[in-house]
Amino acid sequence: MNQYSILKTITTGIFVAFSSTISGQEQPSKIETTPTVKALIERKIEVNKAVFENQYYAIQLYYGNNTAANRILKEFKINFPEWEAELSFETPNYKVRVGRFKDLNIASQKLEEIRKYYPSAFLLEPNNL
Repeated sequence: MNQYSILKTITTGIFVAFSSTISGQEQPSKIETTPTVKALIERKIEVNKAVFENQYYAIQLYYGNNTAANRILKEFKINFPEWEAELSFETPNYKVRVGRFKDLNIASQKLEEIRKYYPSAFLLEPNNL
């Protein structure tokens, strides 16, 4: 090795050794906030929790006229009595939706189970409800 390479290696070693002690923090930073900021943070947590609780996957069985929707809803309640099912109206059609699933995997499994009876059923994502 020549002198330049040795000097470069020593300089790099010294720099690395000192930089690790210079940049280290011994105590965590303490952030002080006003009561207003604390109240806003707590309110934001509540709002996020409410939004999450209201988001779920559902399975739509039917979208169309009232007579067929009521028939499908009654039939579904006979075939799957333990499931939650609802009839809703969105101009000009009625919808039959079932289930409130937080987990996409469970919703997908239930969809496959339902498709044996209702082949046109599909999964609705939380923002589409």
